[in-house]
Amino acid sequence: MMPRRLVLLLALCAGTRALAGQDSPFGINGLGVPGRQESARARATGGAFALFDPFSGVTEVSVTANTLLSASAEGAASYVTDDLDGLRGTRRTARFPLFQISGPAWGGVVIGGGFSTYLDRGYRVSLTDTVTLAGSRQQVTDVLSSDGGVSDLRIVAARRFGVLALGAGFHLLSGSSRFLASRTFTDTSAYSGVSQSDELAYRGTGVSGSAMLILGTLRIAGFARSDTHLRSELNGIEVIRNDLPTTVGGGVYWQVTPEVALATTVVHTNWSVVADSNAYNTTVWAAGGEFGSRRHPLRVGVRSGQMPFGPGGTAPREFAVSLGTGLSFSNGHGIIDLALEHQRRTGAGLTETLWTGLFGVTVRP
Repeated sequence: MMPRRLVLLLALCAGTRALAGQDSPFGINGLGVPGRQESARARATGGAFALFDPFSGVTEVSVTANTLLSASAEGAASYVTDDLDGLRGTRRTARFPLFQISGPAWGGVVIGGGFSTYLDRGYRVSLTDTVTLAGSRQQVTDVLSSDGGVSDLRIVAARRFGVLALGAGFHLLSGSSRFLASRTFTDTSAYSGVSQSDELAYRGTGVSGSAMLILGTLRIAGFARSDTHLRSELNGIEVIRNDLPTTVGGGVYWQVTPEVALATTVVHTNWSVVADSNAYNTTVWAAGGEFGSRRHPLRVGVRSGQMPFGPGGTAPREFAVSLGTGLSFSNGHGIIDLALEHQRRTGAGLTETLWTGLFGVTVRP
């Protein structure tokens, strides 16, 4: 994804011996860290409700639940600790990763759209080493950073036919990342620092479809999505093109009682189509539930699976537990959802732990 000269510099710095600080290290390899198109409500259930939630961006058929024009936005803040063979770094992030809007159109068709994070390409790595210049040893600090990513802009339509609901969507992938590579010397009187920056623009498309079978209190959903290519452009010129994966998934939702709902999902993505030796297929499962009154429920969930990119010959793994609640007011015309997620990622000697708080607001005028 990066211009060749930045890739070479990254490879050189990877051989240094001390890691002073870092940011999103799992986003350095491959295309980055995939986003999660899940609302705060769905995240509180580990993602298990995402296939059935009209304010998540996973399936199209879920929007058939919106009989009124409805809009939802989400904010997220994370505190992250990274540990690479005993070298630790911490960071904080804040994002607005999701916005969705949908409502009835004509003939029973519900249309919608919105945006979500498709790939996160943000990181900052600082490495310290000593090099030999003019016969003397000099201490240097190399900084590699990327700020940006790829967004998923989607348009969907869905309709219910009795016990069966069908939907389809079109996805436009767009975004950019600004890459910076710099080297500074401890002896600033003898040596001046150097730096170089480039900005890549991303372009891509995708299509998706989903179906849901509604059998009383039981819902069974399945979906498939195929993304074409991610084109990376530097100054308007395509410098690299990466194949993008196909994703398939399914899930079951059971409204056990008016105050108890349970769900489980499994999603598989063939990320290995990306032309990268550090790319792996992933299978992620989630299970969760919602308990209590719709006005003020308790939600819990668990999620586990692989991450698509990472060195070491095997896919990094992640495990997360979450909980949350919500508040409905004005007869359901306004909803506030809160979630807290604890996530652990491991791979190639790196352990990353995240505490993420999510805040969602839904409005039904």
